[in-house]
Amino acid sequence: MKTKIALSLIVLAFVSGCNSTSSSNQVAKADTGHRCKQVTSLGSNIPNVYCSTRKEREEARKRGLEALKNSQATGRITGCGSASC
Repeated sequence: MKTKIALSLIVLAFVSGCNSTSSSNQVAKADTGHRCKQVTSLGSNIPNVYCSTRKEREEARKRGLEALKNSQATGRITGCGSASC
């Protein structure tokens, strides 16, 4: 009987400990704009987790807009950003 009570208290301690750390991580992630999403690669059914901060997403958006502007100006879409590729 004592072992069942002790075991249930230990399990309760682990569960409550895991629950408290995840909420503090969520607050820290929300402050920095941290966001994760599952992305599947072309030809694969296995999703990968992609995490980024707000700053990284803004930089990627700016690079995408710049690449679009360059491709419209030159009439070609290149992966390296210059006409010599």
